Amino acid sequence: MPRLLRGAVLLLLLLAFLDLKAPLPGRVVYLLDFSPSAREGVFALAERLPKEGVYVAFAERAVRLPAPTARRLDLGERTDLKAAFEGAARLRPSRVVLVSDGLLEPLPPPFPLDVIHVPPKVHVDVRLVPPPYPLFGETVGVGVVLEAPLPTEARLRVEGPGGVLERSLRVEGRKSLTYTFPLSEEAEVRAVVEGPWGRSEAQVRLAPADRPKALVLGDPALARYLEVQGFRVEEGPFRVPLEADLVAVGLGVLDLPEGAPEVLRDYLRRGGGLLFTATAKGLFFGGWDRALPEDLPLKPLGRKGAALVLVLDVSGSMEGEKLSMAVAGALELLRSAAEEDYVGVVLFSSTPRVLFPPRPMTAQGKKEAESLLLSVRAGGGTVLGPAFREAVRLVQGVPVERKGILVLSDGLISDAQEPLLALAEGSGLEVSAMALGPDADRAFLQALAERGGGRYYQAAAPRELPRLFLKEGQEVFQGEGLEGRFPVAVKAHALTQGFAPPPLAVLLPARAEPWAEVLLESSNRAVLALGERGEGRVAALATDLSRSWRGWEGAAPFLGGLARYLVGGRRSLALYAYPQAGGVRMVVLGRLENPILLSGGKEVPLVPTGPVRHEVWVSEPGVLREGKRQIPLALPLPGEWTPYPGEKVLQEMAEASGGRVLRLQDLGLAPPAWVALRPYLLALALFLFLLERYQEARAGALARTRPPEASGP
Repeated sequence: MPRLLRGAVLLLLLLAFLDLKAPLPGRVVYLLDFSPSAREGVFALAERLPKEGVYVAFAERAVRLPAPTARRLDLGERTDLKAAFEGAARLRPSRVVLVSDGLLEPLPPPFPLDVIHVPPKVHVDVRLVPPPYPLFGETVGVGVVLEAPLPTEARLRVEGPGGVLERSLRVEGRKSLTYTFPLSEEAEVRAVVEGPWGRSEAQVRLAPADRPKALVLGDPALARYLEVQGFRVEEGPFRVPLEADLVAVGLGVLDLPEGAPEVLRDYLRRGGGLLFTATAKGLFFGGWDRALPEDLPLKPLGRKGAALVLVLDVSGSMEGEKLSMAVAGALELLRSAAEEDYVGVVLFSSTPRVLFPPRPMTAQGKKEAESLLLSVRAGGGTVLGPAFREAVRLVQGVPVERKGILVLSDGLISDAQEPLLALAEGSGLEVSAMALGPDADRAFLQALAERGGGRYYQAAAPRELPRLFLKEGQEVFQGEGLEGRFPVAVKAHALTQGFAPPPLAVLLPARAEPWAEVLLESSNRAVLALGERGEGRVAALATDLSRSWRGWEGAAPFLGGLARYLVGGRRSLALYAYPQAGGVRMVVLGRLENPILLSGGKEVPLVPTGPVRHEVWVSEPGVLREGKRQIPLALPLPGEWTPYPGEKVLQEMAEASGGRVLRLQDLGLAPPAWVALRPYLLALALFLFLLERYQEARAGALARTRPPEASGP
């Protein structure tokens, strides 16, 4: 007996080593795809499915069915394979059979999976994808996405603020169109697709995500036009920092606070939008071609030069802060002059000295003049006469029509005053005067300006001098405007398409800078030019809107489009979506500081991958948050009718799990459940081994207790 048991144990161990399997009846779970694209094909197979199986139907959720012919239409409109696998796993199956059309995101099964492919329903699905961040008044595009798992003919009709769009088309896979219209209020777009399968519909409502803010300075006419176009308009004051998407300037440099040109330049370079208009105080009249020479797209055309000689008091009382600020003001005067202008400086104290005679303010001329001004020192008395007469002589010899003299003093003039007043009156020049401080001879200086036909300035403190000098330069070196009737020619550009502006009533002759693009012109003179500087956009309009285009109905939409284009450099945001396995890769193009995506209850930071470019991977819709902006993201996640290669998807899932693809004729046979015999063989071998040991132990015990046999005599 022990030998027999020992032989049986060895045999069982050999069989366990061979890993034999036996076909035993097991629990087979059938997963039936009841999503809209597959349910008709699955219903058609219901009578051919084995009655002894366990059945789970699924779409967006999974439920157990009492029989394969049972039907459920309340499981949702999409396919969630994860819910199906979880429902099957709870039943502890020995085998799972998936019956589906394969229009789903593949998912690794947690058990061996056999698959049966059914053809999807002939159908065309329609989805509407709104723009992510539509602005008031901008032309927006709503994406119309058609998807068909099988090629089919369809008729499309889209209705909305842009009218009716009708198409007859063949849909194979995915097809996209764009429905565009200007967004001026909350709008609804509706799409209907009809064909042999029936009718599909979609609709979307969208409203302006935000209204851009415009700060308009000194141009009420432009402010009204922009308000009509939906901008939130503020008409001043000029505050730092500039919290606006667009700054429109119809005032002069001196009408704004000190340092305004530098603030506007920085605002533009960091992505802001700037628009200059030719009001009575704006553009060239306001000195912007001198204050922002590198950032203004228009420059004066055919301007006549002017000459100005500064007669500067350098007596002992000017020493210190007064002289420093006077020199700083003179430097501002130089910078405000154009190449065709002439500037000279004559110093006076006890004796006169010509620092430099009137010279053209070219780049080299300005550089040399600045060097000489920085070398000036104070000392001596206050004798004006010889210096004033020398200034008159110098400026009269300059070959320009407009000529002027500016006298600055902080004390009492020690020489005879009447001859100087008479010379100012009879010279034919514009003689202006500037009194600095309480000790200046104000009565004489004011009389000098009145007799000379110029302007009188009074500076209570030295720090006021630079802006007063700049103001006098603006008076002398000003441009000229033309009045009349000036026809406008339109250049080809997206902003001018469909517009035909009427003639202008007033025009500042201008030329465009080489880096700027001309949109409107009149007789080879630029009327409107724009360009990019740094990260922002700037435009200049060489007409006064309060006098031109007053009766033109297209003025508001044209100027609104121009303003939105300028704003676009600051606010534009482009979103691109690339569907990938399990989600979508979002690419965001725009100037974002610290963007965060809120999706699935989590905050996901966007990764910067280049200049003004960020990326993020998402698996469900969310909200893009950047500062105060909240931008809903309607992602193109795979839909129920997204045309996946269904048969291939199912085959790959089955092969990866150790399963197989079943044919239709196999449906009547329940797939065998193969059970591994190794655990059972090892258990039986162990039992026999222990039994053998037990019998051997018992036999030994009996031998020891048996009495010994008696021996013979």
